[in-house]
Amino acid sequence: MDRTRLSLSSHKRSLGFTLVEAMVAMVIFTIGFSGLYFFFGIAQQVIADSEKRMYVNLMADRIIETIAAQAMRPTTDSLNPFTNPSQYAGSLATCNYSATDDRQAWCTDLNANIGALNTASGLEIRQIDVSNDGTGLIVNVSLVTNGGTVSAYFTRKLRKI
Repeated sequence: MDRTRLSLSSHKRSLGFTLVEAMVAMVIFTIGFSGLYFFFGIAQQVIADSEKRMYVNLMADRIIETIAAQAMRPTTDSLNPFTNPSQYAGSLATCNYSATDDRQAWCTDLNANIGALNTASGLEIRQIDVSNDGTGLIVNVSLVTNGGTVSAYFTRKLRKI
């Protein structure tokens, strides 16, 4: 009878977890979960940067395509970039163009979708250069944002048809 009682009492002791085992399991779970939380934050930042990169590339292409479309205007039209290249060149750092100016729309769209230019970093650029070299129109678009980490540099030569 003593043997039955002894094995029964030792069996009852081995049925559950000790407090130390439970604490160790919680520490392991906390370390694993905090690692996942850390990588989740990094993943969200990478996604935000890639969205900005995509938008900056699309915006630079849109600027060049708009200038190319305006080049199809008659040469007597003042909006033709071959006639007046400075009409499309300039800085998009501040949106101080007239409401009918294409640069105002580009600047407003940039500010709305990627934020205002951060002049404190000194690394952000929003510049359009348009020049006529005699054989065609050279359009350079430089858009750098997010403290210099997201950038798009597009150059295209437009020829008169």
